[in-house]
Amino acid sequence: MKKVLMMAGLILAANLGADEYKIDAAHSNIGFKVKHLLVSTVGGNFKNFNGKIDLDPANKKINFFEGEIAVDSINTDNEKRDDHLKSPDFFDVKKNPKGYFKMTKQEGDKLYGILTFGSVSREVVFDAEMSDVVVHPKTKKNVTALELEGKINRKDFNIGSGVPNTVVGDEVKIVINLELLGQ
Repeated sequence: MKKVLMMAGLILAANLGADEYKIDAAHSNIGFKVKHLLVSTVGGNFKNFNGKIDLDPANKKINFFEGEIAVDSINTDNEKRDDHLKSPDFFDVKKNPKGYFKMTKQEGDKLYGILTFGSVSREVVFDAEMSDVVVHPKTKKNVTALELEGKINRKDFNIGSGVPNTVVGDEVKIVINLELLGQ
């Protein structure tokens, strides 16, 4: 019994200062950038996403973070290109409708996690920056922001494996800006 009480106390102590936050999708963006023909940069984003996040903003600590994107919500401001990206040449959204991220740890300003597209999961590292907390003027709830930036090789995830780097760059820059609402 003492061990159970001690474990419960440790769990409560570990969660002091930590709060669950909700992603405000209207003020957030899951974006990417990639080279086209080795010269220009094309950007885009995913319009539909959600996630769960638990933060200790006072200490700039992310305790838990999982996210999901609807791959068919990809948007590059070009319908023809978006349809091609949804096709089997790239994401194959009929077979792989979602992408997932699950945090594994935070070390300083680095956030580590597992990114999954289709049947491929790989460790990724993001530079992470959390803003200070402010109080929302209408809701009176805490608001903070989390910015993540990192790079992946699209071919490591079987995204456009048959498309050469000279047409679409292998390196994809990921830029995630989340406005987070305290509960």
